[in-house]
Amino acid sequence: MEYQKERTEQSWRWQDRCCRRNTCQKLFWAEAVYTAVYLLNRCPTKAVQNMTPIEAWSGKKPSAKHLRVFGSICYVHIPTEKRHKLEEKTEKGIFLGYSTQSKGYRIYNLKTKKLIISRC
Repeated sequence: MEYQKERTEQSWRWQDRCCRRNTCQKLFWAEAVYTAVYLLNRCPTKAVQNMTPIEAWSGKKPSAKHLRVFGSICYVHIPTEKRHKLEEKTEKGIFLGYSTQSKGYRIYNLKTKKLIISRC
């Protein structure tokens, strides 16, 4: 078990180094590591007999339909209640990961400079 823990930490450090080497800003490093851990928990591993850790814990096979590319440009829908008729329907953002509180994505809004959680 100790070996598996070391391998997992080594994998996190590797992904952190990759993020630092690329154009990822310091502001997003923690989000990158969090997203890497989220993805590692949904990848098969020998530690739990070729199952994913999420599958071993919950008993359900995880879906990969919702996965997106970290750091990609995305557009967040603005509800009609929060905009006027001729205003933009979306705001530009950067995809940073997956929400733990709800079924949604963590997105950095480039206009407001805030992290938001959105379903689209």
